[in-house]
Amino acid sequence: MRKACVELISTLNTAYLLSGDLGGGKCLHVVQFRTEKPSVRDWQSALDDCLKKAEELKYEVSRIRGKDLIKP
Repeated sequence: MRKACVELISTLNTAYLLSGDLGGGKCLHVVQFRTEKPSVRDWQSALDDCLKKAEELKYEVSRIRGKDLIKP
């Protein structure tokens, strides 16, 4: 199975699903928040959305960057 990386970036209020083990490939999916300060629940929802999209595209998520944003 192909590998992918999820990256949660607080300064951009964005979650990315990127191909490649280290996220060096192309962007597969983007979740952009409209609010200026997303809640922990928003970040968790974005992560779940990226994981679901990875499964649809038959990618295995091997790394999640920015995990501290989903911890209360």
